[in-house]
Amino acid sequence: MKFVLTCLPIFNHVFTPPLPLAYLKAYVEHYTNTKVKVLDLECAYFYSSAIDKNVNLYWDKMWFRDYEFKKDEKPIFDGFVKTILAENPEVVGFSVGISNFWKTRYVAQEIKKINPDIYIIYGGRYFCRREPWRYLIALWHKDLGEVDCIVKNEGEETLSEILKTLESKSKPVFCEGATIRLKEKIVDGGNRNLIENIDAIPFPDFSDFSKADYLSDYIRMSFSRGCVGQCVYCVENDTMGTMRYRSPDKIVEEIKLRLSEGYKKFQLCDLAVNSKTQILLEVCRKIIEEKLDVEFIFSEFRHAPGLNKEAFELLFKAGFRMISFGTESGSQFILDKMSKGVKVMTIENNIKDAHNAGLKVTLNLMVGFPKETNETFMETIRLLRRNKDFIDGVLSVSPTEVCSSSKIHDKLDSYDLNNATLFQYPDIWESNDGYNFWQWRKALVERMHQYLREFQIPLVNFVRDGNPKISLFKSQIYNSKKTQAYQEVLLSDKDFDKLKLKLDYAAELKISEKCVDSASNEDVKFLLDVKNIGRKAWQFGGADWIRVGCKIYDLLKSEKLPLVELRQELPCNIEKGSEFQVVFRIVGQTLPAGKYRIKFDILNEGKFWFEDLGNLPLVEEIRL
Repeated sequence: MKFVLTCLPIFNHVFTPPLPLAYLKAYVEHYTNTKVKVLDLECAYFYSSAIDKNVNLYWDKMWFRDYEFKKDEKPIFDGFVKTILAENPEVVGFSVGISNFWKTRYVAQEIKKINPDIYIIYGGRYFCRREPWRYLIALWHKDLGEVDCIVKNEGEETLSEILKTLESKSKPVFCEGATIRLKEKIVDGGNRNLIENIDAIPFPDFSDFSKADYLSDYIRMSFSRGCVGQCVYCVENDTMGTMRYRSPDKIVEEIKLRLSEGYKKFQLCDLAVNSKTQILLEVCRKIIEEKLDVEFIFSEFRHAPGLNKEAFELLFKAGFRMISFGTESGSQFILDKMSKGVKVMTIENNIKDAHNAGLKVTLNLMVGFPKETNETFMETIRLLRRNKDFIDGVLSVSPTEVCSSSKIHDKLDSYDLNNATLFQYPDIWESNDGYNFWQWRKALVERMHQYLREFQIPLVNFVRDGNPKISLFKSQIYNSKKTQAYQEVLLSDKDFDKLKLKLDYAAELKISEKCVDSASNEDVKFLLDVKNIGRKAWQFGGADWIRVGCKIYDLLKSEKLPLVELRQELPCNIEKGSEFQVVFRIVGQTLPAGKYRIKFDILNEGKFWFEDLGNLPLVEEIRL
């Protein structure tokens, strides 16, 4: 039986072959009679006219998630349909993530239209959910009419069982770890036990990939599956299953295989490569004993007290070069809220010891976690300042996202969040007290970037080859005698209140009609469409009396002060998201002949105009 396994763009797989597909190919061919052909259509997309080998454009598309086809893209994906069908497959499997979900659906639907007998399987990151929320996949399957089977979470055993059934010329009717379509009925097979002995998983099979097609000379590898961390914001710590480790002997055996294939550089894909420090250090000892010429160009670590100076020195001697810590915050209060399970002192010791051992140290940082304040934010800034000479770069500064199926999702009430704002794109969640909101979190990111520039800590660059690269200016800065004064900048209560008001009171105005009164030939009438796009309803009268206004400025004299101000009342209370129309008549006889600028805006009478909060008014010019 012929099985085509593929991944559509964009997934960061153009720099080196995709590890998940190589794992699935190896396992299926080892444990079934199915012949697997892996098609790397993401690589084909990179070389197509849509990207034309432009790495910067590729990264832009990956980060900003194109959900719709651009004008010239549809023929490319139609070509992918033909490429898949040219293999004459009986089964087609797609690795699906958020960034390629809609385009995968398009290709799968087209395949079904052409040949309804082809069995379509979805799996991958999009269908990995923590156990309390895994039932949702069966509900989604009902709306995915092109899909015969969805593999949930860890895929090797489930996929192999499905393929064995299809090899017998039967359609699966039930499978643990999958949901299956039986005509209009979806059968949920529940959960499948994880592969406990991951040493039994064959080494990834990269035989369908040509090294010449990829932009870099490293290969991806993993030492383990799962993560011992329990960070509440994370959706990875259960989707990969409970923590399981490969034996040092198996790891070293795979390293030797890759060396024989011409690879000596490795990018490790473990969620935390030091989840069990003893195993990691034993791997290092074996590499050193066998004098293997390898370089681990990037790997992610969790802060841990067991990582001391001697451990980092051993890592460096074994070939580790750049490591990234999931630091997130320098506030003990926020770290405890995140369930990071680490002390600030340990974070600082790890950073210094790793740097002093010769490793390039990078950090991941997160701002705006529930209960974050200006003071907890500044605690992170102080940690960075104290350790700036030991930090080689920052991998990312992320505004906190409240992800579906995270542990925050399990206990939303514990985080005092406004449920109506959750699980949207972008992630605009707010706290119930209104203190923590999307624009504030973005402002924290910008402030963090300013402090990093002041501390001369660069942001790393992925664009060249998909592996983090530290800016060259780091060494130039440290060789410079120029220093900058450090000054803590707290967001004032006044600025914070203004930022909140800007979100509460926001409007969208446009002119739907403009005409000169035919009777007077001097009066100008404007019909405005007005929409409340803020977070609060607008009240007609009362303490928060919202009105529509305009200011008229004489362009031939001073523009600083308005010559005239006019008002129009709301037709009624205006709920958020509601629209209405209002008419303004500018009476020419009350103004001298001349040229005028008119600013249409909304105001909270006696308190502020929306423009005072940073909203843009609607500006029009007239001549009377």
